[in-house]
Amino acid sequence: MSDNREYDKEAHWLRIIYMIGFYVVYKIIDLLIIVMLILQAVVTTFGTGPNQRLTEFGASLATYVSQIIRFLSYADEKKPYPFSEWPKGK
Repeated sequence: MSDNREYDKEAHWLRIIYMIGFYVVYKIIDLLIIVMLILQAVVTTFGTGPNQRLTEFGASLATYVSQIIRFLSYADEKKPYPFSEWPKGK
């Protein structure tokens, strides 16, 4: 389908720069999730159960990743953290 609205090319290029930055953040979070997984497994195995702080951080991190994916896929125009507040876990 064709859209008759004027598209701001300058804003488009700026968005692409933001998208590249958020993709890099997304890949770093991928590594962070592996570290959290190992840490939570160790704490749960040798402790009294899952660490509540890690569980809450994991939930908010999942929401943040969702926001990044929505921004990267043009499903949302709102830029994720640090351009908005850090999300609460659901």
